[in-house]
This record gives sequence, C-alpha cells and structure tokens, in this order.
Amino acid sequence: MAPERRLIPQDDNIQATSRIQCTSNVVGVIPPKIHLVLTSTHDSSSSRQIRGRIDDHSSGISFLLGQGDGNENSTISLWEHSTQTLNEELAAPSGLCVKLTHPEHTNNNNGNDLLVTCLGPTTTTTTHPGGGGRTMYGRDHQGRTLRHVYAASPTTGVLCVWVLDTATADNSESGGVECNASVRLKLKEGEVLTALTPMSESGGDAWLLVSTSLGRLWKIYKTSRPLTLHAKLVKRRMIAENTNGLDEEEGEETGIVRGLYNYFTTPSKKTNLNDEDMAAMDEGDHNNDTLEEEDIVALVPIPSMQEAEVSLDVAGKSPGRSPVRGPAGRSPPPRKQQKISSVQTSSFSSSSSARVISLSSSLVVKEWKVSLFAGSQSNSDETAISSNSINAKKEGCISHTQLFPRHNDGTLDLSRLLASVKSNDTIQDSLEGYSDIDILGSPSLAKDGKSLLVVLRIENGNAESTRVYMVRIGLDSTPYIVDAAWLDRYSGQSLTQAGGSLECVGLVVADEDVEDETSVGNVVGCVAYVGFGPRGISGSGVSGGGQPSVTISAVHFSSVDTSADSGHSPPRVKDLDLYSNIVPCAIQNSMSYDPLTGGCVLLATSGLLCGAHVRFPPSPSLGANNNMREEQGITGSSSLDTFSLSQLAQDENVLTIKSHLQSAFRQYLHQLKEKSGNTRAVVPPSVGTCSSHVLAAAVVLASKDFVTCSKSSGGITSPFSPPRAGGSSSSPVTVLRDKLQLHTDFVTFLLHAGAYRRVSTAGRILLRDHGEMITAARSLLIECQGYFSKAEASAAGDDNRQGELTQLRQLVTSALEGTSNNVLALPLSWAGLQQHLPNDSSLPLGRDLLLLTSSSICQGIGAALRYRQNESSPLYDIPNYDASSLSSPSSSSYHNSPSPWTSSAEMLEVLFSQLRSIQQFGESILSYSLDYEMDKANLRRYVEDISASALSGHCDVVLHSDPNNNDDALKSYEDAKLLAVPLLRQYANSENDDDLIALQTSLAHSFFEGIVQICHDHRQSWRFQGPYSNEDADERYDLRTMIANTSSDSPYAHLHRSRDYRTGLSFCGYVLRWYADRGLHPEVFELGKNCPHDLTRYVRNDDRLSNLAWLQHLRVGGHEQATVGLLSLTTPILFGGDKQVGGGTADKMGLWEKDQMMSLAKLSNKLASAKSTNPTAVDGNHRNTLIENSLTLISAQRILQEDTELGDEIALKEDDLLRLAVEKIQSSRDVDEIKRYGICGLAIASAKAPGQKEAMANAASSIWHAVIKADIHTWQSVANENGMAVGGGISEEELIQRVEGTAFVGVMYDFVTTSGGNIMQNVGFHSELVQNQVLHALLGSEDLAKVLTLSAEIVVDAN
Repeated sequence: MAPERRLIPQDDNIQATSRIQCTSNVVGVIPPKIHLVLTSTHDSSSSRQIRGRIDDHSSGISFLLGQGDGNENSTISLWEHSTQTLNEELAAPSGLCVKLTHPEHTNNNNGNDLLVTCLGPTTTTTTHPGGGGRTMYGRDHQGRTLRHVYAASPTTGVLCVWVLDTATADNSESGGVECNASVRLKLKEGEVLTALTPMSESGGDAWLLVSTSLGRLWKIYKTSRPLTLHAKLVKRRMIAENTNGLDEEEGEETGIVRGLYNYFTTPSKKTNLNDEDMAAMDEGDHNNDTLEEEDIVALVPIPSMQEAEVSLDVAGKSPGRSPVRGPAGRSPPPRKQQKISSVQTSSFSSSSSARVISLSSSLVVKEWKVSLFAGSQSNSDETAISSNSINAKKEGCISHTQLFPRHNDGTLDLSRLLASVKSNDTIQDSLEGYSDIDILGSPSLAKDGKSLLVVLRIENGNAESTRVYMVRIGLDSTPYIVDAAWLDRYSGQSLTQAGGSLECVGLVVADEDVEDETSVGNVVGCVAYVGFGPRGISGSGVSGGGQPSVTISAVHFSSVDTSADSGHSPPRVKDLDLYSNIVPCAIQNSMSYDPLTGGCVLLATSGLLCGAHVRFPPSPSLGANNNMREEQGITGSSSLDTFSLSQLAQDENVLTIKSHLQSAFRQYLHQLKEKSGNTRAVVPPSVGTCSSHVLAAAVVLASKDFVTCSKSSGGITSPFSPPRAGGSSSSPVTVLRDKLQLHTDFVTFLLHAGAYRRVSTAGRILLRDHGEMITAARSLLIECQGYFSKAEASAAGDDNRQGELTQLRQLVTSALEGTSNNVLALPLSWAGLQQHLPNDSSLPLGRDLLLLTSSSICQGIGAALRYRQNESSPLYDIPNYDASSLSSPSSSSYHNSPSPWTSSAEMLEVLFSQLRSIQQFGESILSYSLDYEMDKANLRRYVEDISASALSGHCDVVLHSDPNNNDDALKSYEDAKLLAVPLLRQYANSENDDDLIALQTSLAHSFFEGIVQICHDHRQSWRFQGPYSNEDADERYDLRTMIANTSSDSPYAHLHRSRDYRTGLSFCGYVLRWYADRGLHPEVFELGKNCPHDLTRYVRNDDRLSNLAWLQHLRVGGHEQATVGLLSLTTPILFGGDKQVGGGTADKMGLWEKDQMMSLAKLSNKLASAKSTNPTAVDGNHRNTLIENSLTLISAQRILQEDTELGDEIALKEDDLLRLAVEKIQSSRDVDEIKRYGICGLAIASAKAPGQKEAMANAASSIWHAVIKADIHTWQSVANENGMAVGGGISEEELIQRVEGTAFVGVMYDFVTTSGGNIMQNVGFHSELVQNQVLHALLGSEDLAKVLTLSAEIVVDAN
C-alpha cells in the first residue's frame, strides 16, 4: 500500500485479539467535473459547511449541493459511486455524472438546503420456460437501469423527482437537468420542511415521508403512467396500534410531469388543476389534528421483522441491490385508477402499512403508523381488500415518549442519560442545569431495527460544559435509553452551536464486528461511526495551520438481553484523527456505510473518498459467552486447522457456499476482463445468510482450489494475465505469477462484495498463507534458475563440471516437479531436495545440492515474509507482526488462531533437517571450497536465516498451543535451540568472535544455556583483571545486568518470565546452577548478589552449597540462620581435598578454618541477640554455649600443639584433644608444662553442654589421674608417712612443705584461681564423681586418698 493513502498512523505492534484494530485509508476519488464543482462552490471567505452524500441509501449515487452562483443553491451535482480497495489503484468513476436543477428553491443563506434522496434500482431477473430472463422494477422495457432522485425545497415545499439511467450523458448546461415530475406541498406560515425519508431503497416502488417544522407528516408516492407525484397528509392524532374501521379519505395532492419522459401519456384523470405545480389541498387538516404542534427534525422508518432479518442476514451484499418488493413477471397493463408498483391488487399483506419514528428537537420520540395505500381502488379490486388492509388505512401516532422531560425551571432532566453512561471513569454527576439539546446528524437505525443511534449535544450556557453523547435508544418496546457513551474526545468549546469550530459530518451504524457470532439479546450489538470536522471550507480545500483535524469516533455497543437481569458490557470508543494534509475538511452529511469493510466512508474537501474501519476485540462478557460455547462443544470460528478444514470440506453447506463464491468470482473476473465501467462484485444471498464460520471455511477452500489448480485442469485465470502467443505453454514461474494475481483478485472480490469482513481472523491468516506460499514457490524456482545460470556460466569449457551440473539439474527438476500446480505442497518439495543430499559433501554434487537447497529455502521464506509484511494490512486486513515476537499477544484468544504455514510441522522439519545437514557438512564444504570467503559468507547467511525461521516457527507453535498440553512443542523448540545456537556461534561470528548474533538469538528465544555459556566465555576476558584494570566489563555479555533487570520495561524481562525446559528453573536459578555444576562457587555468590532471594533459595536446596548458605544469610541480615549454619559446619569449605589423614583424603576441617568459622559464628550470634526481642532466650544461650565450647577446644588444641604447629592442623574432636592432653602430661617432665597441659585438659573436659555432668567428670578424671601420676612417688611417700605418723598423721605445714612442688598442687592452684564455681563442681577434684573415679583409678590406699583430698582442701581454702 502506498503510504500516501494512509490516513492514520500505523501501529506495527498491534495485537489482533487484545487491542482495538483501526484502519483508515483513501479508498477513492471523485470525477474531475465534480471536483471542479467542489472547489468552486464557496469562495475563500465563506465559512458555511457544504453538504453532500456518498452512496446515498446504497443507490450507488453520490451528490453535492450547490454550484457557486451567489446565494442560489438549487443545483445538485451527482455522480456514480465507486471505491477501490487498498490493493487497487485509485481511479475516478467513469459512469453517470450530471447536474440537476430544482425549479423553485432559494436558500438565501439561511441553512435550509435542499432535502435530497437518491434511490437505486431493484434488479431482479426471472427465468421463463421459454428461456432467458426478464429484469423487473428498476429497468424499463428497453433494459435501461433507472435511478430516482428526489429533492424537496424546505422553504417552498416543492418536491421534484428525476428519473435517470446509466446511459445518461454528461450534461454541461449551466442550468442542469430539469426534473421529470414535481408536487407542491402547501406550507403554513413559517413552516419549513425538515426531513425527506424514503420508506424503501428502490426508486421504482418508493414511498417517501416528508416532515415539517410544525410536526406535520406528508407521504409521497409516484405513479408511472403518467409520471406523477402524489402527496397525502398524515393526520396528527393518537390511535391505537390495532384499530379497526375506515376513515374518510384524506385530500390527495397531485403533480404533473415537468419535461419529456419516455412513459409520458396523459395527466391523471383526477388531476384537473391548471397550475403546472399543484398546490396542496389542506382539507380537514386542522379539524383532525389532536396532537400539539411539535417540530420534527428527523424521520427513521422502522423495517418490519422480516425486513430486519433480511437486513441482518445479507449484511455483506453489494450496494444498490435491495430485496425485491414485487412479484416476478411482466409489468401489469395500465389501469384507470392510481397504482404503484409495490402494491398488488391481488393481495394485501402487512406491507400495506409502515411504521416510522420521528424525533423532535427536544428529543420527543413518536412512533407513527402510515398507510401505504395509493388511493381508491376500482370496483373489481375492492373485493380483494381484506380486513388487514382496512386496518392499515388507520394511520396516525401510536406512541409518544419524551426521553428528557424538563423541570419546572426549564432545565432538562438528564437522569436517564446519566444512568446509561457506563463506559467512562470520569465523574458523571454534573448533568444538571442543561437547558438546550440538539440532534447532530441524521439518526441511524441499527440493522435489527430494534435500536436507534442518535448523537446528542447538550448545552447550559457555559461553552466548556457542552457535551456530545452517542445514545442508543431501544425500540423493542416503549422507547428507552439502552446505553450511551460520552464522546469526550472533543472539547466543549469546539462543539457549541454558536462559535464552535467543529461540525458533525454524519452518523453511520454498522454490524457488530465480532467473529464468533455470539451477539444475542433483544437488542443486537453494533458499531456506530460519527465524524466531526472543521466548520466551513477554504477555496483551495487545504486545511489551515490551526484548523482541527477531521476525527471519526467509533463506538461499540454490545448486545443487550433486556429479559435477563445481568448487565451488559459498556460502550467502547475509539477515536481516529485523520491526516489534515490529506483530509483538511469533510463534506457535511457525507458519511455513509461502507459494505466492503463494514465501516464508513466520507468525502473530504480535497476530493478524496476516505474510509475507516474499527474492529473491537471481544468484551469480557462476550469472552464469558465464548467459554460457555466451548464447554458446550459448539464449534467456533477459530477452529480452522487442517483437521477441521478436512471435515468441513465434506459439509454440504460449506461446499454449497464455496461453489456459489466460485461462480460469483467467475462473473466478477469476466467483468474485469471486459473492462466494464461499472464492475460490481455481487454474491448470492446464501453467502450473506450463512454463519461466519461456514463462510470462512468456504472462502479458504475456494482459495485452495484456485492455488492448487493446474492449467490443464481448466482452472480460473486472471483477466490481467497476458495471452500466450501461439498457444504456447506457460513456464512454472509465469503460472505462479498468474496464480498470485488470481489470488489477489479473489480477495479483492470478497472485499468488494462485502463478504470479506465476515471472514474470521483464522480464515484471513489461511488466505494470507496461500498468497505467501505462491510467492515462496515462485521465489524457489527463480532461485534455482539463477543458481544454474551462474554455475553454468562459471563452468564454461569445463566438461566435467558441466556434466555435474546436468546431473544436478535433472535431480532438482525431478524433486520440484508439480510445485507450480500445488503450492500447498511446497514444504514437501524442499524435503524432496533434502532426500537427495549425499553422505559425502566433499563431492561436488553434494556441495552444490546443499548450497542450492539452503539458498532456495532462504529466498523462499524471505519472499514470503516480505509478502506478509507488505500485504497483511492492505489486502488481508490483519496485523503483520511476527508471531514469535516477544511483544506478540499470548492471550487465550491468540492460542485459538492458526499458526502461519511457516510454522507448520512439515516446514519446521525441513528447516531442522537443513540445519543438521549444515552442521554435518559445513566444515567439509569450506575445506574443499574453491572460493573460501564466498562459501563462508553464504553459509553464514544460510545459518542466520534458517535458524531465525526455525526458531520463530517453533516459538509460534508454542504460543498457539495449549499451555497445559504442549510438552512436545516445547521439546522440539528446545532441540531447535540446541542445534541453531552453536551453529550461529560457529558460522555467524565476526572476525573478533563477538558472538552477538548467537547471544541475541538466545536472548530472543530464552535459551538459557546459550546465554550463560556465551556470557561466561566472554566474561573470562575481563572478570579477573582487577578493580584497577583499564578495561571495563563488556555489558553486552554481563550476566549481572541480565539477572538484575527484572522490571517489566527491561529488555531482559521476558527471561524472568520463562523457564528452562530441561530443568524447569527460572533464569536466575539456572545461572546459579550452571556455575555450581562446574564447581565455580565464588561465581555463584558473586552473581547471586544481583538476585539475593534466588540465591538464598538455591543454596538452601543444593547440597553442594548448603555449607555456604551462611554467607547469603549474612548478606541479607539473617544472623540467626547464619549462626546456625556456621555451627553446623563439619567439613572444610575454604580448604579441603588435599590433606591426607591416615593415608586417605581428608574431609575434616582445618584448625585455622574452624577458628574463623567459630569467630564468625560468635559475631553473628551477637548481632542476632542484639536484634532479638528476648536476648536471654534458651536458643540464644544454647548457641552461645556451643560457640564458646568450640572456641575453648580450638584454644586448647593450639596450646597442646604449640611445639609442633605448622598451620595446617586438622581441628581435632573433643576425645582426641583429651587423649592428646593426657599424652602431653604423661610425656612431660616439667611441672610448668604439666600444669599448662592439665588446665587445657580440664578446659576440654568442661567444653560440654551444662547437663552432661557425668561426661564432664569422666573426662576430668583422666586429666587429674595423669597429673597425679606425674608425681606419684612423692604422693605415695607422703601417704606412707602420714599413715605411720602418731597422733592422726602429719601436720598441714609439713604436708604443704612436702607436696608444694608437685604438679597436682600446681594444677589445683591454677584451676581454683581461674575457673568459675560451676566448672569446679563439674570437673574439679572436689567433685565427688571426679574424685571417686580418680581414686579408683589410682588403686591406692586410704592414706593416699586422705593426703590428696587434704592437699586439695588446703589449696581451696587458701584461695
């Protein structure tokens, strides 16, 4: 699509199912002569808005009012409507283009422009037994298509009709074409006509209603022989809806023919007035009025229930094809009474009366019943008048509802409006004090006929408080406000009636564009488009610098079930600001419904037709309905996968619709081939009445037939394909080119026919797949031809090489045979090439075939992706995002849409096999290469492109699969990563081995192993260069940055939302485990600084790092946990694995390391106690005791080993230390050493829990025993002397003198002076347990026990 046709910015990251999709583009131009009228209508000083209409009443006729001759505005410029899709070139219409002149209209610049209605023909062809067809109601006996244009002067009351045909020549007369017939409505003083509304869209059988500013209604109908307009006044009176009886006939106005007409005969016998334009008769008007004179500003006919259903069913019909309103057959002969074509004398159905809604300026809604009888019938026909037709002649006002009554002070009661506004969070409590209300634009009826859309403006004298609302009025019972949306895009100042800068361009109502067709309820959902543009136009049609832009507001109203108590979704609004350099202003009232897109189209003052379409995603309530449908097993529109298509291909309904589409498409192509000036895409009614799911399946299957047909099978060909000279056969490349054109024509046909907008997103993706596969197949063949051309040119003169190429060409031709006939088998064609790859790539044939296959895959997929990028929006009306993009949607609705063909299982297998072949034979190709650099560059390109396609395809499959049942898809995705990323590192590196492509690929697809390995390899070049290194860390490979950036706006956020397939770990957990598996524990804790919570959790669960958990606890302030962890350490963590104890590998902690750990534990425990609310808690005291005991043992070991200490001693256990202390005592001959060792031994004995008194006594007894044994001879001598002494033993003085120098007394003295009371009781010699065990071990006499006990008592008493 050319960028200059785009009217709003394009959002490349749009999410089809989760965000509102908006398109607005230039879709057509007006004829040059109309453009001249448009630019000359007003001079540059004029500020009045010009009026017109595009495709008025789906007639195919558009018009502008005014010619630019002073204040006169009696000229109507008409042309035949024509638009182009975005895939077509803009072309001015070449059909009907005329000027019409109203005989009696003078505007005088008071805003009372002509009221114009254009009605198109109803072309219905009937088949007769004799063969052939006959077209009725819209063609004359000469076969000409007739158009009817009605125009009424609001001030004079003259209504004229022009009957035109498609063969009418362009009229260049200054005055324009005069009318064919007219009638004058007699107006009261000050009364003007306000609305001209047809009761049908066919000019041949039209009834029209005309309203006035005094609340009167005129019904207008036409007779053909002679061509005459008739007007009858509808009585203003209240009637019951089903009142029986006949009223007296109202007066009837008749107008005679103006100008010549083909069917001119004689004036009606009833017409006996001499004036050329008859004056309206006003008999009985005043006598029969029972309603107050209240103005009518708008009229809206209400279709019957049958018409509403037809309107909903054939929403995709082309414009200008209204339902037939009369029976088939030839025209009836002229009668002597007045007749109209839609009324048959043989029967009178419910269509003999109609209903219409009128709205006043104060929003009083009245429903009228209007009789559609043409007048008195002949005697022969009177017998056919049934009771129903009699009832139909009773006409008047059925209901009268004032939606917004006024308070006593004259202000409006807007409580109903306030209660209905649900869509905005803005405070809505200020709708008081408003006194003025206006209807902007013409109200529009929804397709089901049960709701009316009105744009209201309310004012209270303060310009800033002016507001505009889109209101939906329910008509299924007494008129009521269903819901409303405040159009807050526009400021109040710009919307005021006096001085406002914006004017309403028009209002259009379209069907609710929801794919799953779950719109149920009394009031069917819809999308309303309202346009606002600057007031007035400049002479050049170019916007000024400060002029506001033209804006289209699309409002989505959901379905409402008034019988249910549950609410409905509030309205949703999307505003589109059009580029002012292309659309400076818009023609007032020019907005019309666009059947091609289901949106709207309007005319800009620049002469361009501008289209807009907004697709709203399903609302939450609608999504709930979808879930319910799925639970009930109802097939939705999203299940268009291969299996469902194969099933639907057997469905009779789908096959019927497919055949109808193909037949209609053939007719459309024939018109294109004939280059008809009025080519219209028309589909049968069956296409409009089928469900969207059936239509989507039929469209896809029909397209499949087109893209898989061969020339010999009689397939459809595009009219734009050039003829072949001499009947020569087309080359496969040419066949594919023609198929692509045919495919484009088919999609364009669907657009023009209005059927494409009902095709689901799944169907559109499959259609796009067909176009992409044709493009890829054509690129494949072109690439093969180019490869052989280059190879043969370089092999000139080399017979061996030419023979190899001949063999290769035969092989490739065989593998690709039939590719142009069935492009859907394209992956199988590539697989056929891969089957011929030899095991030895050193052979020239293997090298050529591998390079050719790789090149063709890259070129084919590349061409398909470019096609997707360029054609998704303009041709297929779907987003063109890459499905594997991280910004792509991943909602449940996205999972229901099909994957593109590039992600099919067959295509992914081709890509995987090609990567595996490059992995096996790539180095061999380079080893035997004659042009190393070129082959290396080619391999790099192939690896990059094929890896990107394979990984994107697998990612797409994962996104579309069920998250609860996608293990196979995840495994295939992981296998592709394991294959692709190493290849990228091998072939896609630059000269400095930067690995950036491999790293970016790993990041994009959350391949944790590739990310960590690449970053680790590059990290070693800067990690250990020290803090004063001149080189900084390379942030591109810095894992710390990737780990730390977890915010949603981080480029690495998606890594933290992913999981590794094999381990199930998060990104941070995977990084920590990767380094732990390789024994790089310092790296684990360094990187863990950036993810403390993940590190805490990991070290707690990994047995290899559980001994280091205290490090992380200290970092995060968990001092109590750190203390517990330090106390539980039993194996070395800083040094270990190289100490030998008893010939085996040591697993015991060193003394120095033990000292460090216990010192840290002591410090950590103090911090924990400081933070604790109960410092004297049992747990804290227990930890403190354990720490002190451990430090005691460490100190004791240092004393015991001070003479042999080398710094690498193993921390001994308590029993070993006790044994060592005894040995030291026993081996020492120095009393001071014995005393020191004895104290150490007692300290070791006391390093137990307070409750282990017996264990303490046992350990202490061995120390005391060893100390006594050191001087046992002295003690035995003293004991003997004490036993032989007279008078109770030796004296204390003598005892002290004899034992003062013994080790026992020295240890006892030092022990008493340095230890606490509890320690003395547990390990001291006075402890009964200790003393008994020592004496028992000495096996001495009682005298020895007495001497030792007395010595101990003397020492204790002395201190």
